[in-house]
Amino acid sequence: MSVKSLGHLTITTPKRDEWIEFAGNVLGMQIGPDKDGVTRVRLDERSYRLEFEDGDEEGLSRIGWEVPDAAGLEDVIERLEKDGLTVTRCSAEEAAARDVQGLAKTVDSSGFNLDFFYGQQKSIEPFISPRSANFVTENMGLGHAVLMTPVFEDALRFYTEVLGFRLSDTLRLGPSRVAFLRCNPRHHSVALIEAPEKGIHHFMVEVSEVDMVGRAHDACRDGGAGIMMDIGRHANDDMFSFYARTPSGFGLEYGHGGLLVDDSEWTVTEIAGPSLWGHRGSMV
Repeated sequence: MSVKSLGHLTITTPKRDEWIEFAGNVLGMQIGPDKDGVTRVRLDERSYRLEFEDGDEEGLSRIGWEVPDAAGLEDVIERLEKDGLTVTRCSAEEAAARDVQGLAKTVDSSGFNLDFFYGQQKSIEPFISPRSANFVTENMGLGHAVLMTPVFEDALRFYTEVLGFRLSDTLRLGPSRVAFLRCNPRHHSVALIEAPEKGIHHFMVEVSEVDMVGRAHDACRDGGAGIMMDIGRHANDDMFSFYARTPSGFGLEYGHGGLLVDDSEWTVTEIAGPSLWGHRGSMV
């Protein structure tokens, strides 16, 4: 399998200043300089994990999937093209502008813009959180993204059969099916929700200590952001977390203690509900 992790997300928004305040002073991420209407945000030694770019509409504009090397990128390109997708091989100049050595782009059947890259730049400057947060990334990437798709069956096939993700477990939310998919030990790097229209439901970042979750929760309660779902623990990945409402209106899960999957011992199940306790509120 060539896809290693969720590398980064790019969010288009007319509220970039609000996102900068939210990401930095509430969540504890390190804000980089503005450049040509784009702000890059660090969570670790990488040059960025999130991007906020100016635009008239709110939304997730790109999902960046990391592969290990040039051979891995070629393998992904071959599989994408074999599946009938149009793939753009980006120039060295465009890759360098994205702080990576190699880059290819496509659009999946749900309509999401996908980037595949390798060789992202590591900063020589230390990551410094304005709220003393320490994010769990390393080889597992940014965290996870939960995507709504009107072509659930094809999206599930794409991630498992084309990109090689493994199914961790499933869930039903009313009439909607949910599939949790992993590409590394993190329980899921992407989850798919059956929905009438495509969109991002939420994305998750993980921190190394439970008190960091509490401090971010307090910062939201003190006016930093609205709480969509209060503190709780999930039934499948054991994540202790809460959900904040981002400036774009979708959710941001801020958690600690996510389950790491051992492939040799894992069995796929359907969980009866999303949480063991808590997570009271609504994600709509």
